[in-house]
Amino acid sequence: MHSLSHLSCYMKLSRKNMANAISILSKYLPPLYLAAILFGQVFLSSIANILNVENRAVMLILRFLIMVLSYGYILSHFRRRKAYYLRSPWIVCLVTFWIIYSFRLFFDQYVSGVALALPAWELFAWSLGSSLPIAICSFLFAAKNRLLSILFGQAKHGVFLLGFSIVCFLVNPGTIQGAFYLEHLNAITCANAGCALFLLCLGNILLPKSSCDNLPPPLFIEWAGMAVGLFIVVYSATRGVLISTFLITVASIFFFRQSLQILESFQRKNFVLLVPVFFGVIFVATHSPLLLEKLFTSRAPESILTRLEFWRVSAEQFTINPLLGTGFGLQELLGSLEIEKGIYYPHNYLLESLAVGGIVMTLPLIYCTLFPLVNFHKRAKSDASVFPLWLLGVQALVYSMHNGHLGDFPFFWMIFGCMAGTKYRLNNSVNSELSNAND
Repeated sequence: MHSLSHLSCYMKLSRKNMANAISILSKYLPPLYLAAILFGQVFLSSIANILNVENRAVMLILRFLIMVLSYGYILSHFRRRKAYYLRSPWIVCLVTFWIIYSFRLFFDQYVSGVALALPAWELFAWSLGSSLPIAICSFLFAAKNRLLSILFGQAKHGVFLLGFSIVCFLVNPGTIQGAFYLEHLNAITCANAGCALFLLCLGNILLPKSSCDNLPPPLFIEWAGMAVGLFIVVYSATRGVLISTFLITVASIFFFRQSLQILESFQRKNFVLLVPVFFGVIFVATHSPLLLEKLFTSRAPESILTRLEFWRVSAEQFTINPLLGTGFGLQELLGSLEIEKGIYYPHNYLLESLAVGGIVMTLPLIYCTLFPLVNFHKRAKSDASVFPLWLLGVQALVYSMHNGHLGDFPFFWMIFGCMAGTKYRLNNSVNSELSNAND
């Protein structure tokens, strides 16, 4: 009898401890998880470079840990009987896209014997081991949490992680390198992180006070985040991110000028803070010989024409088999052009998807990307609280989507997962309010 009572008490305590652990995890996991994806790669690469540790091994460990954490969090929803989140149309389309992608990769590599420019295991790791679980996990975080407070916290994480990365970069290799990049950490990845921090802080500053209930007003940390982000954006010496950052900033302020506190944000005391930031950007730009070379030499039009040629070849492959595409032979074809060394994909997710998997694979991709962004654009005009996340979504579509291959940037899939999850949460909250009103 005593043993049964002890067992019953033990089970109650175990359930209570598990519930407490889940509550703590739900509170602290989302901000740490998003920070690891947004800024973790640049931060750890900078430390690895200072310590003379193999950076590629560090990145593989980071991605492996994120994969284990992501799948563990997803599977916990089945144990807690909350798998209904995973029946969302966005999740269904996302899984459908990556299943088609993986099946095509498996068929081309192991049945057709297509020569791949990258090892098949890397493509599987980036797709099923990184992009897919990160997108689902981000959706679940956003579906269950109000992301505005979490996004505000990312400014602090970004200033620390990227600020420390800048210090490490100045120590080794130093400004003599001419641009912000490291071994196995290309300038595009650095620029993507810097742009995200800049736009995130800009969005936080421009939010009206009515949208920031129970949140601290924009402080020095947001301005510091803009400065740190701009330093990396400029010193990465990447034309694409410079143009994207400028266009996104100007266009977003123009289109949402009525719902944002533009005039209130740029009062005299805040304008004074902009002056050193502006001159700091000019100073950094003039001390980046690689950026000056890209902007003011004949390399600029050559690079643009190279990218357009890759797009033309990819579109041509799509026309050969519009329904199913021509598969991963696209990598060998682009590599054989020998226009630019080491480029085996078109740097355009839409064209890559059309060429590899045709319309069948691309329709789910279009739903997963454009549908959340269009919905957010409509909502941002009436609800300014989603504006920072909308800015990151535009960055993912305008810049990240045109660099690397489909599974290359976890940031891209994380942002659209957050947007789709936020839409799911807001729609369900409206539906529950309507049902309560009808009752």
